[in-house]
Amino acid sequence: MANGRIVQTADRAIGSRQLAALLPPGLLARPGYRALADAVRTLILDGRIALHVRLPAERELAEAVGASRATVTGAYDLLRESGYAHSRRGSGTWTDLPEGHRPVGAHALLGAGGHGADADCGTDLAIAAMGAPGAALTEALAWAAAKLPEAARTPGYHPFGLPALRTAVADRFTRRGLPTRPEQILVTAGAQQAFALVVSLLCRAGDRVVTESPTYANALDALRHARVRTGSIAVSDAGWDMEIAESTLRQTVPRLAYVIPDFHNPTGALMPPEQRVRLLSAARRTGTWLVVDETIADIALDVAAPAPLASLAPPGEPTT
Repeated sequence: MANGRIVQTADRAIGSRQLAALLPPGLLARPGYRALADAVRTLILDGRIALHVRLPAERELAEAVGASRATVTGAYDLLRESGYAHSRRGSGTWTDLPEGHRPVGAHALLGAGGHGADADCGTDLAIAAMGAPGAALTEALAWAAAKLPEAARTPGYHPFGLPALRTAVADRFTRRGLPTRPEQILVTAGAQQAFALVVSLLCRAGDRVVTESPTYANALDALRHARVRTGSIAVSDAGWDMEIAESTLRQTVPRLAYVIPDFHNPTGALMPPEQRVRLLSAARRTGTWLVVDETIADIALDVAAPAPLASLAPPGEPTT
């Protein structure tokens, strides 16, 4: 968009201010064309800037990073020469990859030596789930098998999920600080199905939806299938820029905003409590449905597990 603040898939463009927010702070102190090109190339490779996205105009990016236009021109020339960008006559410069390359985020592999490796000798870092421990799985299956005769005497049809499971999930939310009743719980086959259901319920084709950038790739797939118009708020190593987040919500007035405040995927950032309150307030002012992905809230190692974001809402305010 012209305000240079959000990515919009309607024309697949990244704003100058958003790109500047993703760049390393040290680069902004003394921008050089080679350093700028290297930084943008890294963002493309690790998936924080998607492929086939239009980069900001040279003049706009120069103003955003405090560099001369010649610096940005040199950086774009270097990106084009190395295959990480190409130009379309009359429509700007677009991100790309050299032939034979692919983004790290699409299939990140780390071998024993700490460098990229082939699939048959490395670990796929695009998958965050480990295999189930054998002993624990055996114990769980034995426990479930003992329950089968009792369940077999019932119809076994629970469209909202097993009552005992809904109660357990509600109790867990209550213990974490968000009073919850079992009838407020819908059990799904994973967070992806839950998000797709929420989008289909709350959004229509053409509605605006805001996500973080980068964000969970499968969430973006669900939004593409829903044919909504998406914008984004940058998340860097330093976390969220709440001024840009508030401005984006205010200017775009999205129907829905999807956020991962707890150990953000993929940056790992944890949103501070004061920013959570500001995000809730901004969404309330614009009437935006706030969908909070807390799938990985329990991976806290050196800090306390965060309370549900909805628990920070004022008393009496409906939460989802």
